[in-house]
Amino acid sequence: MKRVFILVLDSFGIGYSVDANVFCDLGSNTFGHISEYCYLGKANVGRYGPLYIPNLISLGLGHIYQKMYGQLPNGIIGSSNIISTHGYLSELSLSKDTTAGHWEIAGSPVLFKWDYFDNKKNSFSDLLMNYIIFKCNLSGILGNCHASGTDILYNFGELHIQTKKPIFYTSADSVIQIACHEEIFGLEELYQLCEAVRSILDQYKLNVARVIARPFIGENKFNFFRTNNRKDFSKPPNGITIMQKLISELNGQVIAIGKIADIFANVGVTKKICAFGLKDLMNCSINLVKTAPSNTIGFINFVDFDSLWGHRRDFVGYAQGLEFFDNQLPRLLHSLYDDDLLIITADHGCDPTWVGTDHTREYVPMLLYHKKLCNKYIGNRKTFSDIAQTVAKYFALSSMNYGISLL
Repeated sequence: MKRVFILVLDSFGIGYSVDANVFCDLGSNTFGHISEYCYLGKANVGRYGPLYIPNLISLGLGHIYQKMYGQLPNGIIGSSNIISTHGYLSELSLSKDTTAGHWEIAGSPVLFKWDYFDNKKNSFSDLLMNYIIFKCNLSGILGNCHASGTDILYNFGELHIQTKKPIFYTSADSVIQIACHEEIFGLEELYQLCEAVRSILDQYKLNVARVIARPFIGENKFNFFRTNNRKDFSKPPNGITIMQKLISELNGQVIAIGKIADIFANVGVTKKICAFGLKDLMNCSINLVKTAPSNTIGFINFVDFDSLWGHRRDFVGYAQGLEFFDNQLPRLLHSLYDDDLLIITADHGCDPTWVGTDHTREYVPMLLYHKKLCNKYIGNRKTFSDIAQTVAKYFALSSMNYGISLL
């Protein structure tokens, strides 16, 4: 029985990459800075003491960092019994967003430029917005700016309730986000609006990676909060992914948990499982390991690290999330069959101690566990697509266009 499980710790970078200066991220280090802040006791509430993730360390995470920087992160104790093939990956894609990171993991790096909305205010052109308003029969829109998910609701949520005008906003990523009250505007109405906007962008060949539905509830700006009914309307991958190869060449299954299906516009996905929150995502992952048939790729995104803690610059929440994930890892490892391949990685960085609220250009860890593989340090790999090439060789599929197998 051959199965692969890819766990993406969304935004868990391990230090700025060689091209980080291009992205103004020179000095960022998600793993290193979280460890440092925990060790120095900078948390006012919520947790105390050094970051404690012994199972990730036993998989080689600390050893990777030590090889990169000549020392372990502050407060991290190394392991004398590493049980995985481990190293770190450079990103080949020309951007540092979720879509590019995941597509590259799947073997289709983004070697072209996305279209971005660079203006902090009046981010979307009058021509585009007037057309959207006309085609979608809207009375108008609110926002039209760069903003965080919390600030946009605080500033425009009450006016949205009064007018029912959807809130449009963006970020440093190639994205249009649309926030609407789930009950007053309607969840299905929001999805239909986002789908229409996606269609308009594609019609006019605007190369925008995602349109994201951001439903929220609450009565006023002091208690608005986003619900778990987020939905991404993405462009389909620009090349053949490892998931598509598994389906076409082996009639295999690709089971996506979390937002994976949305990231790939459902291309190369045979089944999707909705899960929200770290606990639910981990439980679904463990259940998948226990039940998935042969010739399956299980692809899971742990979004909370990015959306709840990275972007919100909450290193305490991030640390607690890592410790919870680490605590649950033995349950997952013990559920693996002898021939299973487990890959733990990330799609970009989002250093919670860094300036601003955007992603950070960083290397990501590559932890590859198989019960019959020995401990091996593989150093720096030149593309996330080494993961896809490894999976292709494991399943004896035709080769991917990018990447070098680790097997």
